Amino acid sequence: MKTTDKVTERLFQVLSNEEKAYLELSTQQIQEDYKKHFVRIFSTLNRRLSFHTRESLISIPAEDTGKLLIVNWSVLKLARVWLLGQVSDDEANYQQFINRLFEFADMHELEALYTALPLLDHPESWIERCKEGIRNNIGTVQEAVIEHNMFPFLHLDEESWNQLVLKAFFTGKKILNIYGLFERNNESLADSIVDYIYERHSAMREIHPMLWILAKEHLPSRALVILMESYEQEGDETKKSILLQSLASNREQLSDSFKSAHAQALEQISPIKEVLEAYK
Repeated sequence: MKTTDKVTERLFQVLSNEEKAYLELSTQQIQEDYKKHFVRIFSTLNRRLSFHTRESLISIPAEDTGKLLIVNWSVLKLARVWLLGQVSDDEANYQQFINRLFEFADMHELEALYTALPLLDHPESWIERCKEGIRNNIGTVQEAVIEHNMFPFLHLDEESWNQLVLKAFFTGKKILNIYGLFERNNESLADSIVDYIYERHSAMREIHPMLWILAKEHLPSRALVILMESYEQEGDETKKSILLQSLASNREQLSDSFKSAHAQALEQISPIKEVLEAYK
């Protein structure tokens, strides 16, 4: 599946004339015989772009990018993903070729491959690769799957989706960069989050405020006690605003003393979109 015309246009805007000519020639070679030329082009592209070009960051509005979410990508990553969109073949040959790319890619090439998952033909063929990316112990490779990527939202089953979200918390990813985070929130995930909250609390470790948001509709009494305690101990006003969202959703189950002490705050809840935007 090729990238959109807008993506191509934006990519070529940041290239020098020499770099544009190289990508145009590479495209022609890939379309003529990708098995002969693609690996060489893909793996050596970092040497064909200037340092300034390849390290420059680029973002493109989502409405112009199809299924890609291009947010602060390096130009090198975008160019590699764009090249992947030039490969076309029948299903068997295509799968075999892309799988070999995954098997022999270095770290930076893996980042591009996982980032490109939404672009690849035959998406059902890449679900297991997506799960492998979530389990990968290289942080930037994990990030390529977890953050700003539509593929998990569109294709993972509930269990695998929940594992992705939990792994994001475990490894310190930017939770609000998970595409479809709220649309795919579910009770099973909330139950796992509550268990995680108990573990963090017992170990006297910080509890990520977004855990409370995702589990707010399924908080048992023990968790609510921890939530009230966390709110009263939190010194960051932005994080307190997030905790208030969960407190307000469970207003009837809060202790009378807590409701009395924080009556004004509970009556002045900001819209959740504003709260999360401030947290970003």
